[in-house]
Amino acid sequence: MTAPLATQPGFTRALAAVRGAEIGLLRAVALDIVAVGEGDALRELGPEAVTVIRSATGPVSVDLQAHATADGATTFLGLASHGIAVSAHLSLVAGEPRQHLRATIRLVGTHGSVLVDLLRPLLDVRTAAGARQVCFGTPGDQVPPAEATDTLSAIAESARTGRTISTTW
Repeated sequence: MTAPLATQPGFTRALAAVRGAEIGLLRAVALDIVAVGEGDALRELGPEAVTVIRSATGPVSVDLQAHATADGATTFLGLASHGIAVSAHLSLVAGEPRQHLRATIRLVGTHGSVLVDLLRPLLDVRTAAGARQVCFGTPGDQVPPAEATDTLSAIAESARTGRTISTTW
């Protein structure tokens, strides 16, 4: 597909906003990825989704519930051990060439939120002081994809069984 979403300048700037407390304490992370491709969305997009979410939350324990549709889309909702709600929707649209069609992440804090379009240079920061667009920063640290394997297995297990699963990323 394209460059890893976790290295997009808008996302790294959003992480700086979180770490700099521009939006207060992080309370929620919501990721939406739709891509052109074949097969199971969790298998194809899951490693990158976990990397992006883990970049925002840091390594935490997560209780999550997942649902997979017959066409391979996966949605999960979880609560991290330090009270951050996480959610993701991953889906594939059949076709070529393999590319992302939509990739957004919203980071919600106690005093505002950041919405990042990971495919375009767009970063909106909304706080009590108002809304503004912010210049992008430099790329941040990378999380090795191999660390996502256990989390992807837990998401798939929850989707298959309908049970809440605890995992760590």
